[in-house]
This record gives sequence, C-alpha cells and structure tokens, in this order.
Amino acid sequence: MAGAKETPRQKMIGMMYLVLTALLALNISKEVLNGFVKVENSLRTTQKTLNAKVNETSTELETKYLQNQEKVKPFYDKAQEVNATSAELISYITEMKARVMAASKGDYNDDGELALDNYIGKDESGMDTVLNLALIPIKDEYQNVTRFVGMAEPKEPLDGPWTALELKRKLEVFRDELKDANVTDNLGNRRDLPEYLKQQIDETFAFPTEIQEGEEVSWEHANFYHVPLAAVMPLMTKMTLDIQDIQDDILSWLLGSVDAKAYKFTNLLPLVVPESNYILRGDSFRANILLAAFDGTNPPDIYVDNKKWNERDSSLLEYENIDALPIGNDGLGKLRISTRGMSLGESNYKGLIRFQGPDGNIQDFPYYTPKFTVAEPALVVSPTKMNVFYRGLPNPVEVSVPGVPGDKIDVRISGNHRLKKEADGTFTITPGTDKEADITVSAELPDGSKKTLPSREFRVKRIPDPVPFFVGKTPSDRSISKQTLVGADGIGAQMVNFDFDVRVVVKSFSVSVSRDGTLVEKKSNNNRLTPDMKQLFNRVSRGNVVYFEDIIVGMPDGTERQVAAMKLKVN
Repeated sequence: MAGAKETPRQKMIGMMYLVLTALLALNISKEVLNGFVKVENSLRTTQKTLNAKVNETSTELETKYLQNQEKVKPFYDKAQEVNATSAELISYITEMKARVMAASKGDYNDDGELALDNYIGKDESGMDTVLNLALIPIKDEYQNVTRFVGMAEPKEPLDGPWTALELKRKLEVFRDELKDANVTDNLGNRRDLPEYLKQQIDETFAFPTEIQEGEEVSWEHANFYHVPLAAVMPLMTKMTLDIQDIQDDILSWLLGSVDAKAYKFTNLLPLVVPESNYILRGDSFRANILLAAFDGTNPPDIYVDNKKWNERDSSLLEYENIDALPIGNDGLGKLRISTRGMSLGESNYKGLIRFQGPDGNIQDFPYYTPKFTVAEPALVVSPTKMNVFYRGLPNPVEVSVPGVPGDKIDVRISGNHRLKKEADGTFTITPGTDKEADITVSAELPDGSKKTLPSREFRVKRIPDPVPFFVGKTPSDRSISKQTLVGADGIGAQMVNFDFDVRVVVKSFSVSVSRDGTLVEKKSNNNRLTPDMKQLFNRVSRGNVVYFEDIIVGMPDGTERQVAAMKLKVN
C-alpha cells in the first residue's frame, strides 16, 4: 500500500488475494477448486482473529469510557457508530454469500424463496457465518451466480437487492462515511481522521476497471461475471476482512486519540491552597484541596516578573532576561519576593510556566500570583483601663484587624459621637454628649463574606481642668518676689500631664491683694494684667499676699471652665 507501511496482517491478506487471483487464471480443475476452498477457510480463520482484535479494542475503549465518561464519551460514541456500520455491512455481505450459495445450487423452498436457513447460521463465537464451501458439491457453478448478482449482461448489469452493483455501492458509501469520520472532544477540539488512514481506506475500497482478454471491464464484471462459486466466496470473504481491518484501525485511532493530548506525570502530590492563613475566631478555615501531578523527568521552567503587575497588561511575560525559579524535589517552584522597598498595600505578579507537552512542543501557561498585602510591622496593645475618649477633642484612633487589609474593614461608632476616616487610613472620633461609645468593626474576608467582630466599649470624659500659671507660678507654689510680680504681663493656663495637644485661653480673672488687713480687688476681662493691677503690684510690700481668683478658661469645645486659684506671698 503506497503512502503507509503495511502491517503483517495486511500483508497476509494481500498475499491470499494474490493466490486467489492466480487460481482464477488457471483452468478450473478439482485441484484448483480445492485450492479455493483452502483460501476461503484460511480467510475465515483470519476473520475470526480480526473479530477478536476488534472486540479487544472496543472493550479497551469501553473500559476507558467507564472510568471517565465525560472525556471519553465522544470517542466511545464514534466507535459505536463505526462498529454498527461495519457490522451492518458485514452482515449484508455474509447474507449475500449465503444467497449466492443457494442460488448457485438452485435451492428454493416451496414459496419460491431461497432456502437461506440451509446456508447461514452462527459460529461458536456468535458471528454470522455461511456453509463451509467444502460442503458445496458443485463448486464451479457460475451461470446461476452470474445471473443472481445481475451480471448476465455485463455491459448492462442489473441493479437491485443483492446485486453486484448494490454491493459495490454499499462499499462505496461505507468508504466515504469512514473517511469523513471526526470527533469533537469534551474541550471542543475537533479531531479529523488522519490522512494516512484516509489514504488506506481509499486504496482498500477502490473499484478500478480491469483488463480481461484485451478488453477493459468494470470491477463488478471482473469479480462476478462467469466467476465460479468457489472463487466468489473467498472474494466476498476478503471484503469482510477489509472492513474489519479498517474498522480496527479506526478504533485504534479513536483509542489513541483519547490520550493523544494527555499529559504524562510521574508523581502525585496532595496540595492544600488556603484562602487565608489568618483566621478570625468564629470564622471558618477555607482551602482548596487537589491532587497535583508533576513529571520529575520533565520539570517545567517557571518565571515570574520582576515588577508588580498593573492588573491591565495581559500579554505573555517576556521571560528571556528572567531567571527561572528553582524547582524542589516536590515538583514545586520556589518563589520568594522581597518586600524591601515595596509600597504598602496589595500586590500581585504575573508569571509564565513553560512545559514540554506530549507532542514534544513547548507550551506556555501564563499565571498570576494571588494578591498579598504588604503592611508595616504592627504591635497591638490594648490598655483596657484607659479606654477613654475625651469630649471636645478630635481623638485619633488606629483600627486594624490582623490578616485583613485596612481597606477591607468597616468601622462604626454608637450614639451621637462622630467618626471620620482620614486619608492615611486612621480615624478621628469626636465624642458627643453620651457617656459611652461602642466601636464596632466588620472585616471583609478573602471569600467576600463579612465578619462582625465583638465591639469595644470606651468611656467618654471631659477634658481635665487646665492648670493656671503666672510667670511660672502654679497653684502649688506659695511665694513670689516683688520683682517678678511687677515684671509680669498676664496670666495663662495649660494642660499638665495631658497627651493631647490642647490650647486653652484665660478669658478673665481677678486679683486681690491683702495690705494691712485691707483687701483690694481688681478684675480683668482677658488674660492680661490691667493698669490698675500693675499699679497695685507696685505698691505691695514684703509679706503681702496676692490672690489670683475667678480664673475663667475657654475650652476647645467652646465651654468655659473656672480653674484653681493661686495664692502667692510676696517675699
């Protein structure tokens, strides 16, 4: 066969056909007729062998189908079609052989129908078979055979049931159907019959004209006109062998196509991919678990980009100037990305895996790393006895949930208090009149669900009283020099041992001086000493007592507060 290497089985069938052709060229003698019988019996033995081979291939394909129906179904269904079409044509040829035998002998029943039951049956394997040619007494009969198959007038052959023309037409239809065989797999890929098989089908089921006695005759003329029964039987048996041979070749192609693009691996590895490695109590640990596979003899090349992915560029990674990742004995690529110099927030990278596929070609598999969050190292300390917000001040607050990015948390406050999120991710709380405030935080988990965390309770207090001061003197001081007293310009107030940056202003105060049992009082409507106060200070003497009282201070929330008085003795 041109274009493809013949198998030993095909060579054997071809050799038998040559023997058959040679026998036809000889004068019909008893020895020649017995030679036809031997060829027929040998072909029928080969037919059983081929049938077993077809069944074996079909069974193997069915086993794969039962193991993975979704993947194998398209190939299995096509095999069923090929088997059904082949069986139908073989059954037709077998029955036609029986009819030709009966017609050659003129064996008809009382109804005028051919007595087929005398010539057709089942063999030990259940195959349709016909009477052994050796049991036919007149093996060289050809007139009845020629007339039955419609070839009495070879130049004007009859067409109809069981004629040579119908047989040829059925073989041609079978040939064309097989050549058009194709399968669309479960991934949507179409698999067409290979060209070498199409060529083999064309060569097997070719019906060329032949030259007989210097005249060109048709295929049906050459094979059925005045050809004795002993020769027609092995010729038709060879047709069934050709059908079975092509049938098995197509089944083998279908079987091989199931795994034609399947990847081969040497190792299996259970792999657990958690959605998050940090789980909040009350939430669930979630992970994807799979059985991964790798080929230790064919490790892939794995690359990852050197720069952060912008989430827009989906082009294939240009890997030429990038070093491949090291591959561990477990078949996993070892990726390590330093966060030094990396901006805070979410990041992910794109990469490329290059792997030699089953066809020997290198295949590219782009991938993207899961998003990960880069954050500053943080220490969370909760002073449970100092959970206080101060009314009248913007109280800065940092809120974080370990393992959850800042943009994935939602912070709320109870009561008439106000909460504002700042540009840097912190929060500012301005307390209202309520004496307590509850902070509630909801975190968005990796799967998109939200988890509300237990609320934290804070007390709301007013700002501590400011401490008045006069040229460095406070209520805890007891004396002042006259020189210092006379050089003063005013009185002030400040927050002492208070961590907030709070500025307060004295709105008014009064000064009283005790001299010789007489109390002289002066009042200022701001934080400055009045001229009367300065004149009074100039007249004080050693031992006099100066009182700073009714000190009114304006607070950040707009309220006014009277603070502690000061009593200073002039020394």
